[in-house]
Amino acid sequence: MNFLFSKWSGAQLGLPPVGVLVIDAILVAFLLYCAYTDSTRGKIYNKVTFPAMALGLILNGVFGGWTGLGWAFLGWCVGMGIQWVPYSMGLAKAGDVKLLAAVGALKGWAFCGFGFLYGAAAFGLLWIPKLMKSGEMKAVGNNLKGYLQTAAVTQSVPDAPEPTVRRYAPWGLGLVIGFLIALILERLTGRPTWIQF
Repeated sequence: MNFLFSKWSGAQLGLPPVGVLVIDAILVAFLLYCAYTDSTRGKIYNKVTFPAMALGLILNGVFGGWTGLGWAFLGWCVGMGIQWVPYSMGLAKAGDVKLLAAVGALKGWAFCGFGFLYGAAAFGLLWIPKLMKSGEMKAVGNNLKGYLQTAAVTQSVPDAPEPTVRRYAPWGLGLVIGFLIALILERLTGRPTWIQF
């Protein structure tokens, strides 16, 4: 298992360049479709997430053998795990969980993790100005402050606060932007981050 965590990209895992190219093409098409449906309909559909998960497992297995299949499955688990906590707290929708799981199956654990972080930053940059303009940012801040104070005083995880923003925020669109950033970085540096470990 440690061997699988030491590989940050399909190329590092030993996938042939054609395999990496095919997986990247599928990833981009999948992400663009999800960005479109999430921003226009507020949904990420099972009809694309489940096939993307299956293709990630199958293609990594075909191009990388059992090691590739294990690496893709580890990526799927990491993607599912990252988004499961926000989903269970009611902060994300099931489509977002499946989006991350599909990306993890296609591109592995590191790509999924770093892309998620870039996506969270992109979502904030997209959404915070809208909240400030509508005057809802103060309520969000107060909500977060109350949550953290309760957690600090009680030394336990309080129930998720009631949402102060009632309109739909396309979290999936932020994630897609983050994954595209990770893909560009992977193409430039050979890994989905500029940080060297």
